[in-house]
Amino acid sequence: MNKRLTVAVAAIALICLCTTCFFAGCNGDEGDYNYYEVPDADNVYAEGEEFAKGWSNGNNGYALAGETDAEGNVTKDGAEAQRLIDVTPSPRQLDFMEMEYYTFVHFGMNTFTGNEWGTGDENPKKFNPKKLDTDQWCEAVKASGSKGIMITAKHHDGFCLWPSEYTDHDIAASPYKDGNGDILAELTESCEKYGLEMGIYLSPWDMHEESYGDTEKYNEFYMNQLRELLDGRYGPDFDGDGKGEIFCVWMDGAKGEETSKEFYYKMDEWEELIHELQPGCIAANMGSEVRWVGNEAGVSRESEWNVVSRGDTANQNWQTSEDQQEELTSVNATAEDLGSRELLVKYQDLVWYPAEVDVSIRKGWFYHWDQGPKSLEHLLQIYYKAVGGNSSLLLNVTPDKKGLIPDKDVERLKEMGEAINASMSEPMAVESISVGDGTTMTALDAATTANLLDESTYDGYTLSKENNEYVIEIKLDEPGQLGRIDLREDQRSSQRVEEFEVWVLNSETGKWQLIGDSTIIGNRRILMFENAPTTDTVRITIKQSRSNPVLRSISLYEKVTTDTQE
Repeated sequence: MNKRLTVAVAAIALICLCTTCFFAGCNGDEGDYNYYEVPDADNVYAEGEEFAKGWSNGNNGYALAGETDAEGNVTKDGAEAQRLIDVTPSPRQLDFMEMEYYTFVHFGMNTFTGNEWGTGDENPKKFNPKKLDTDQWCEAVKASGSKGIMITAKHHDGFCLWPSEYTDHDIAASPYKDGNGDILAELTESCEKYGLEMGIYLSPWDMHEESYGDTEKYNEFYMNQLRELLDGRYGPDFDGDGKGEIFCVWMDGAKGEETSKEFYYKMDEWEELIHELQPGCIAANMGSEVRWVGNEAGVSRESEWNVVSRGDTANQNWQTSEDQQEELTSVNATAEDLGSRELLVKYQDLVWYPAEVDVSIRKGWFYHWDQGPKSLEHLLQIYYKAVGGNSSLLLNVTPDKKGLIPDKDVERLKEMGEAINASMSEPMAVESISVGDGTTMTALDAATTANLLDESTYDGYTLSKENNEYVIEIKLDEPGQLGRIDLREDQRSSQRVEEFEVWVLNSETGKWQLIGDSTIIGNRRILMFENAPTTDTVRITIKQSRSNPVLRSISLYEKVTTDTQE
């Protein structure tokens, strides 16, 4: 590992873990939320021309990877496209992206002081949850569809939820369980019981620690705490080897403003230690493996690329105070494009760096009595745009002073899980799948068809340029109304698709009707349909790609009417 992360990646990770609006009753949930697909109004075709062009016979004028000229030499644009698809995920990143949706739990000293950011001077005696129940946490988030929990083991104030050998500002100095408590140990047992992965947030900024500001001394302190957390005592032991597993260490870019310019976090060393102690563990945010999406509003880009410039950032500044946090609730307009061909041609050093969307179920990241959860519609929009937009979703919950997730939030999480499950409750049975140019179509054999419909494997299908395969036609067993479609690329071959469309053969008119269009696919693209016509044939047209599209899976679901109102 080299020094590229000390500045470039650390700057990307300007996460605050908090927001600032604390008006009575404010839940940060104003506005209308709509996650249903509406095709681009400019995307109009003359009848009979709907499927005339695709990635393999035009590609919107863009070069394909390895494209050659008349003399057989690879063109400049062809070489550039090849450079983009040569960037692929590590096995650790590939495994991590299967998580898709997991939960932040912000709980600590701030819960009891009413602050979002502490000072480091708090009296540990203030920390005393009387009814703390990590089983309740796990049951609630599991019901929402979450696959794991990320706990704030230590926030900026430096108070630790485990008994640390390296500080007196920890749970051992609190009245919780007479100083014998260890919330990480309790959460470990609950995660194993409920089948949830466990991650840890360890704030690089420690307001209590005296060595903070001295690079070498603080580096030793921080790495000692990492060793405590990652030595196997914490995390579920699903493989039965006697060692707990942590799926992610999450580190943000908050930094004390009064430190000298010479002080810096030795992120390279931290990440090396994380991987040494927990080989399967992702170093997120300030780490080199998962990047912050750029805001805390739960908003992802229309085109969220995994291949980006190593130095590309959404914001190049450290966050040094709570006052800066409101800026993070809206998308930085200057960072709308992180991975297009036009942008990346300017950069030599590219990395696989997928996005993570972090957002709280309430306005704040810690519990406040005068806040409530976001509406179900808001949460569903966040989910479908994040998980369904090639990003991971980290949704925060806020246990109260008793140590319990509030009842309203528990109910909202349950509603969220039920709504998501309902959208997949009626898979549409497929009779056959064919590929081609819309006129000449070739049926896939039974084994390939089954693989393409099974997202649990990577054995999907690679479209052929030689055979001019840019249309995928799915014949249904019987007519139905499409409510949701999930498309996934096999990212072992990088991220390739740049534009696609979804068509259905309208059973009433007998004509093809465009019902959805979008840009990237990546790990997962979800399109939701509110009023798609009844059909027995669906077509997916890949309009533009960096090379042969390598599809992992296609899943179609019948529309299900559900009540998603509060």
